Amino acid sequence: MSPTYDVIIIGGGMIGLSTAYHLARRGARTVLLEAGELGGGTSAACSGRAQTIEGHLDPLNLYLVRAGLERLSTLEDELGHAFSWRMVGYFCLIPSPHLWDTWTQRARILSENGIPTVMVDREELQRAEPLLNTAGLLGAAYGQEGLLNPFHFCWAYAQAARRLGADIRAGTPVVGMKAAGGRVISVETPAERFSAGQVMVAAGAWTPKLLAMIGETVPIHFTHAEAFITERASLALRNTIGMADFYEQIHGKQRAVSVGFAVEPDGALLVTEAVTRTDTIRRGCSVWGVAGMAAHLLALYPGLRKVRVLRGWGVPTAFTPDDEPVVGPMPGWENLFVYGACLETIPTIPVLSDWVAGMMLGEEPPMDLSLYSPARFARAA
Repeated sequence: MSPTYDVIIIGGGMIGLSTAYHLARRGARTVLLEAGELGGGTSAACSGRAQTIEGHLDPLNLYLVRAGLERLSTLEDELGHAFSWRMVGYFCLIPSPHLWDTWTQRARILSENGIPTVMVDREELQRAEPLLNTAGLLGAAYGQEGLLNPFHFCWAYAQAARRLGADIRAGTPVVGMKAAGGRVISVETPAERFSAGQVMVAAGAWTPKLLAMIGETVPIHFTHAEAFITERASLALRNTIGMADFYEQIHGKQRAVSVGFAVEPDGALLVTEAVTRTDTIRRGCSVWGVAGMAAHLLALYPGLRKVRVLRGWGVPTAFTPDDEPVVGPMPGWENLFVYGACLETIPTIPVLSDWVAGMMLGEEPPMDLSLYSPARFARAA
């Protein structure tokens, strides 16, 4: 048996690493166990967008986005490691009248809650994005959002947590958990067995498999999402682009494409996403996914035709039936927490992970998190 810790975290992505950092700041003896490389799952494959205007409009999410952006503006200094944080413009392209009406209402609510959002008609959109093919578009919703390097973001949290004494272990898969009396009493890897006062599972799409080790379930599902990155584009592209009908395009389909892109600091384009419904966790990208994303992108920006694709990938993307994250203690357990399936992960992490770390050590969060509680699914059942 390895030494006893205050907290065991299973999962070494953005969520697990940020929570480990905040636990270590509080002096908690923390060990984090990651099966692969730190940030090597969904976190490493994301576009690095700190989305601001596309999420839920409840007061909790709006607060977390605002507060998270404020924290992100100084987080590189706090963690002592750069992750290419910058604020950029974002155009959410609108192709239909009903989405124009929906986004007009959203823009008002967002602006009233400190997230400035404006509606831009087709002519103004064309002036702002002269290379964009605006045929079939009514215009766009425009706001500011953040971009960062997800690899460096994970590494910044990992290094800061280690400096504060956290035991961060990559290449350490969890192969078993044991429970008794409503408590997780041990977490097992191929080489060691760990115990702790609190255990948190923050493993994204892998969370249900881990919880099944102790006979527990949580409705975290996943799709397979694909993306690719291009060589440096010589065209003057500065804003991030997405589609307002993203969920309409992918909902209920076995596979679908709704394209968007972010511009990297070197001018490369990180292009998302092709989505496949599946029950199998896998990696890699498909011919249809890359071809579909490329075709959709070229329909919007014909001038990118000669830009080459350098690399593609695919990862599972976790979600819940109500699209709210799962954050908090598991009902019926004294020491088991779950944290994951966040719709807007990056902007909420600096604040929400801080709150979760405090909750695991007995602190009350500053706001009611029952909207995210795993207990909501037990009530629904």
